Amino acid sequence: MNLIVGTGFAGSYVYRALKKAGKEDVLATVRDPGMIPAGSGADFTVCDVTDPRDIASLAARCSGRPLTVFYFAACHNVDYLYTHPDEGRAVNLSALEAFLDAFEGAEKLFFASTDCVYGENAPLSPKFRETDATRPINEYGRQKKEAEQIVRDCGFTAVRFSYMLGPSLLPKKHFYDTIAGKLMQGEPVELLDGMVRSALSYGTAAALLIKLSELPPEKTGGTVNLCSDGEYTKYELGRMIAARIGADGALVRPLPESEGSRFFTERRASRLVMDNTKLKTLLDIKEILPGV
Repeated sequence: MNLIVGTGFAGSYVYRALKKAGKEDVLATVRDPGMIPAGSGADFTVCDVTDPRDIASLAARCSGRPLTVFYFAACHNVDYLYTHPDEGRAVNLSALEAFLDAFEGAEKLFFASTDCVYGENAPLSPKFRETDATRPINEYGRQKKEAEQIVRDCGFTAVRFSYMLGPSLLPKKHFYDTIAGKLMQGEPVELLDGMVRSALSYGTAAALLIKLSELPPEKTGGTVNLCSDGEYTKYELGRMIAARIGADGALVRPLPESEGSRFFTERRASRLVMDNTKLKTLLDIKEILPGV
C-alpha cells in the first residue's frame, strides 16, 4: 500500500504518478476536505496530523498491509515560522514524532525535507552533497534539520527537495499558475534575478521519488538530494515558463536581488544549490532536467 500524507502541490503529483503507474492501493490524506481532487473517491481521506484521533484512525485503516509512506505534511511558510516557531514545531516535529510512533511498522517512509537544511553556499563553492554539514539560516531549515534526524533514527529516508514548481493539480493556484496566467494575458511580471537555487518541476520530482521508493531501503543511506542538474533564479524560471506556454519571454522582467526585502521577512540564502550525483547513481540516470 502507498500512503501519501499531506497531499499538497507535490503530493498530488505523487498521487497522479502512482495511479498512472497502475498502483491501485493508494491512500492520500488532506487536512482540508476542499482540497480533495474531484473524482478521487475513496483514495483520499481527511487527516490532521496534529490530531491523535486522526492518526489513530489512519493507522487502523493501513494496518496489516506492507506500507510505503510519502510524508509531505508540514508547516513550510518561511516567514510564518519566523514569527510563529512554536506553531511550526507542533506540526513539523511533534506531529511527525506521533505519526512515526503510530506507523513504526511501515516498510519504507520518504520524508519531504528541503535544501534549506544546508544553509547557504559560499560564492563559487561546490554544490551541497548529502554528506556536507548542515547549517540552516532560518527557522524552517532548523526545524526540518531536526525532523530529518528523527526520521533517520527510525530507519527511514529524508529526501531534500529543491525549489519545485508546476501547474497546480489542486483547487488552489501555485506560483506557476499565477505567472503563466499573467503571461498568457500579455501582462508583464517581475521576478527576482538573484537568490539562485536548484529547481525541479513537480512532475519530474514525483517520478524520481517513486523510482527511489522502488529501491531497497538500505540503498538510499538515509538522505537523498532531489533536484535537477542546474541552478536558477526565479527570473530564469519565469523565462522557462514563458517558453513552455508559448508566451513572450520579454514579458518576464528581472528584479534585483536587493528588492527581495519587499517580499520576505525571514532570511533567505543568496545561493542554495545541491549536488544530485547520489540520486543519479541510485537511479542509473545521466541527466536531470528541471522539466519546467
